[in-house]
Amino acid sequence: MNKLTNYESVGRMFPCICRIHKKNVDLQLGQSALFHGQARLLMILANENGLTHSEVAGELRISPAAATKVIKRMEQDGYVSREADSADERISRVFLQPKGRTVVNEIHETFQNIDRVMFAGFSDQDLQLLRDFLGRVLENLQNNLTKAS
Repeated sequence: MNKLTNYESVGRMFPCICRIHKKNVDLQLGQSALFHGQARLLMILANENGLTHSEVAGELRISPAAATKVIKRMEQDGYVSREADSADERISRVFLQPKGRTVVNEIHETFQNIDRVMFAGFSDQDLQLLRDFLGRVLENLQNNLTKAS
């Protein structure tokens, strides 16, 4: 039986693509001393400020404990703040601070630059097909998790 290389199986390409994408992002964000997850948190808050820790974890697709760690570090660095929810003080909400807001445009440009590199040579039609295929892949995997639960 022939051994498959990482690139002979489409399914095996996903982790490679994600890893290399993350390395590209980290390399470009290195100048701002932010990590990939921290940059994503700032962009998420720029679009929807005041999320709970659970919502942040869901958006970042990490555990609530990992989200809390990211949030605490970002708070210590002055990018975000945490405030008790006005209706339920047991819930903490995360808000973008001025320091975080100033780097959001830079982060957005970084992701746009990487997207341009990643999709060089793709037509709009190619990108739409890829988006459709990846949406189906994501849905299939999510459905599989639901069945397994």
